[in-house]
Amino acid sequence: MDYNTKKAAFTMAEVLITIGILGLVMAMTFPSIVRKYKRKTTETKLAKFYTIMNQAIRMSISEHGEILIDNTNKTSVSNSAYIEKWYKENITKYIKKIYEEGADKNGTYYRVSFIDGTGFNSYMSSSNPTTGKSALYIFYCIDYKNCKLGQFDGENHFLFVYNSEKQSITTAHQGQSYKNLRNNCYNTNNRHSCAALIEANGWKIPDDYPWIK
Repeated sequence: MDYNTKKAAFTMAEVLITIGILGLVMAMTFPSIVRKYKRKTTETKLAKFYTIMNQAIRMSISEHGEILIDNTNKTSVSNSAYIEKWYKENITKYIKKIYEEGADKNGTYYRVSFIDGTGFNSYMSSSNPTTGKSALYIFYCIDYKNCKLGQFDGENHFLFVYNSEKQSITTAHQGQSYKNLRNNCYNTNNRHSCAALIEANGWKIPDDYPWIK
């Protein structure tokens, strides 16, 4: 047996070089991993919100019959107390939530926080002078802690509406062509249709989507 044979080992320089290479690889791939995770989380939560809201509506219809909404000849201020009562009777009683706040704390807005960290705020606009009708807007937030009233930035805030004819929650501009949805969403100053674009893409964020990087 040759006791003078030396065991192979890494030198300190080789170890440091290896660590440096691994660090470089991580630095290059980590942003991509974070981006994919954020996109997947957004996709999942948008689809989940759409589902649970409409499940709640179906449960309410099953229990009480047709859901009526009076959206005529009102101001946004007078609408605030009305929609709080409407949500509590027809929607939020069927959804697991942390809390809900009415107009007494949020002006014309009604707010709800869910147990998964998401939530929404909502208001009914003043009546349109031509039609005499209001629109019920729902601003869903992926991260409720950073949820701002009336925002739709296509990143944390997404716009939904209540369709009284269908008696369902829909994405804003649902039913428009994919091209129109994309043009609207990708406009820096007007992102109403970003949720509808993602829905039209099978609840998948398009590869060139600019707002979640």
